[in-house]
Amino acid sequence: MKSRRVVTLTVLLSFVVLALSGLLLFVSPQGRVAYWSRWTLLGLTKEQVAAVHTTVMVLFLAAAIWHVVLNWRPIVGYLRNRSKQIRVLTPELGVALALTGLFVVGPLAGVFPFRQYLDAGEQLKASWEVESGSPPWGHAEESTLARYCQRMEDLERSDNQRLIAIDCDAAVEALRAQGLTVESTEQRIVDIAEANGTTPQAVSTIVLGVARPLTPEEAAARIQAATATGTEARFKRPASRLGQLTLASYAEQYGYDLAEIQSILTTAGYELDPEARLRDEANRLGTDPEGIFEVLNGQRAGAES
Repeated sequence: MKSRRVVTLTVLLSFVVLALSGLLLFVSPQGRVAYWSRWTLLGLTKEQVAAVHTTVMVLFLAAAIWHVVLNWRPIVGYLRNRSKQIRVLTPELGVALALTGLFVVGPLAGVFPFRQYLDAGEQLKASWEVESGSPPWGHAEESTLARYCQRMEDLERSDNQRLIAIDCDAAVEALRAQGLTVESTEQRIVDIAEANGTTPQAVSTIVLGVARPLTPEEAAARIQAATATGTEARFKRPASRLGQLTLASYAEQYGYDLAEIQSILTTAGYELDPEARLRDEANRLGTDPEGIFEVLNGQRAGAES
């Protein structure tokens, strides 16, 4: 078995996989839409395509480097003139550099046809959102059912000026009536979807089906309760990328005492690794990042002992 052939064929095959996975990523929807609708193409989710693309890239780079080593003499030969003298700036190298530079600078400068090509990709991604819908907030699928019901009530009040009630127990019954298995209101939307072979979007549709307008008496009581407890939360909730933060980076970014934050959470029954992402720690503890902040601000009881 000749190593040169193995390396050449590895470069070829890994290039084909990279090209195909890159094309799939190009036509795939934005991440938030893909996660919400559990988008798949050729039987692969966006996360799986990205994982394949990233790992095969390592194989391609390693094989390509080894291919250059094995073929160094022929490559150097491309730089020789008719007198067998090595010339770095050959016409062939000039054309290769020009083509490479064009495909690097073109997209950065936004010139034709690169800008049109990239715009077409964005339009294609946007079309998936029109067809599949988008989550009400980033990674909404990772919220527990109880948190999802509560936050949808808040969103309707703040964004649409509508006061609605979403009875979480009624939502559980509605999901079960549709043949879905639901363990409790503390189960995450994505877990309910995966356990039942459906999408977070489909689960959300059923949950929102039990929403109803508040009666005048209920609306007045809710406004009064909100006013009575309307003090500003002590620990600020980040506007975005909440799940990506670690407890340590959050404390540093907002100027809080990390030891104090850990003490509050530990007292409530939440032992968090300060260097781990909040999303991962929340999943481990059976809650979501929102729930951690509710506990931190005393808006929610801690973990059961």
